[in-house]
Amino acid sequence: MLPTSPDRLPDAPVPGLGWRAHPLARAVAFPLCFTATALAISPLGHDSPAWVWAVMQLFCTVVAYLLVVVLMEGRAVPHELAPRRAGGLVTGLVTGAVGCLLVFALCWLFGWRTVTGVDPSAPVWLPVLQVGVVAGISEEIIFRGILFRLAERGLGTWGALLLSALLFGMVHLGNPDATWWGAVAIAVEAGLGLGLFYALTRSLWVVIGVHAAWNVVQGPLLGSAISGATANGDGLVRSSPAGPEALSGGDFGLESSLAAVVLWLAASAWLFIRLRENRDRMLAPAWRRRSPAV
Repeated sequence: MLPTSPDRLPDAPVPGLGWRAHPLARAVAFPLCFTATALAISPLGHDSPAWVWAVMQLFCTVVAYLLVVVLMEGRAVPHELAPRRAGGLVTGLVTGAVGCLLVFALCWLFGWRTVTGVDPSAPVWLPVLQVGVVAGISEEIIFRGILFRLAERGLGTWGALLLSALLFGMVHLGNPDATWWGAVAIAVEAGLGLGLFYALTRSLWVVIGVHAAWNVVQGPLLGSAISGATANGDGLVRSSPAGPEALSGGDFGLESSLAAVVLWLAASAWLFIRLRENRDRMLAPAWRRRSPAV
């Protein structure tokens, strides 16, 4: 059980910090710090290879996150990323990998995915860095470590879940092969599903692991497009979607396949039930709490 009260969770700011801990102040500080850091180090990326830009993006995200949680929230060792809880990363990696393999197997079994061979020369390490390490860490810090936590202080756990899921789906509409159905699918899966994972565990280690493993297995390993941002067929396994796009996921990737949506809905339903059973891990909306705790 987490040591919480109806007004406070372990990933909340230390009391007594005044305006610095206000959700709006932190919401403004994060993008400002990210932008300032990016501008400061951007000359280092001039004529640099893609992996340098990926590392720079991750660096900017981590610096902005540390500004919020250490300087503004007064939490020198944030609960959600405490080293003693790093074992959650393994749990997340296994969960994400198994889930993606299961979706791929179902799509292949029902004829929604074809496999034509193996490509040992397919690029692996750069995609793993970009879609696994950088995307997994950066997106989870932004959407769960910052957006979800800040929204939860005002809207409560359920409101934060809905808002972060909606925004997670919307930002993926900017990807090259994005579709509205793909955005809805990823809002349900990664938005709602990972949000529930975080709300239940209060661990960024877990959701980073799930996110990173899902992306790596889906793209560099199995050759599926990832959220419309990469192309099908670019993995170690040569595969491509087959049949109706709503069933196979099409150019958006496995995430918008019927198998992925059903699997994530089932997982989300289980997580929802578990969260309802552990109400000490939930926060009521600010207007229903005894005090507007930050």
